[in-house]
This record gives sequence, C-alpha cells and structure tokens, in this order.
Amino acid sequence: MNKLLNTIVTVLDSKKANDITVIDFRNENPLCDSFVVCDAGSFRQINALADDVIEELAKNDFPVRSVERQEGSSWILIDAIDVVIHIFLSDDRHHYNLEKLYKDYIDEIVL
Repeated sequence: MNKLLNTIVTVLDSKKANDITVIDFRNENPLCDSFVVCDAGSFRQINALADDVIEELAKNDFPVRSVERQEGSSWILIDAIDVVIHIFLSDDRHHYNLEKLYKDYIDEIVL
C-alpha cells in the first residue's frame, strides 16, 4: 500500500470509520489508482471523518483536488488525485452499494 493510501486508511480506522474497503483501479482506470469506501452512523461523524482526512493529507503535503459535500449530505467525496475517498452515512452506503458495482477490484482492508 502506498503512503497516500496508507495515510487515508490509518486516519479512517483511528477515527472509527466502519468497514473500510479499498477498490484498486491501478490497472483499470487512468483517472485514479483507488477508491476508499467507508461509512459512519451519523452526519456528525461522516463530517468529522472527512475533516480529519483532509487535515492529515495537508499535514503530509498530499494535494486534495476537491471535496464534494453539502450540508445534510449523506455522502462526502474527497478527491486526493490518486485516491478518491467516499464517506457515507451507513444506510446510504448500502443503498448505493459501490462495492457491488466494483466487486472485481475490491481489496478489503483488515486492520
């Protein structure tokens, strides 16, 4: 796992994100290397997870291209160039089910 991906997964795990999953696109997608998908049980927690990831990336000089989040949104997307992070409210993660869409590329992280 590269340093960027390791930093993201470590922050999410330390902040108690649920079911952290890495979808590896290195050989399939020229736009990014990986998706990281996780969830949390409340709006407050998904926003805190996003803030903590963004802060840690800045501390380590990793660029963040964009953050897609609206007040009350149950899905936050952080584009860190090579890794795109999807942070969901738990119910909506199951609804959108990105893992099913990309099941052939999943590398579940066991910490």
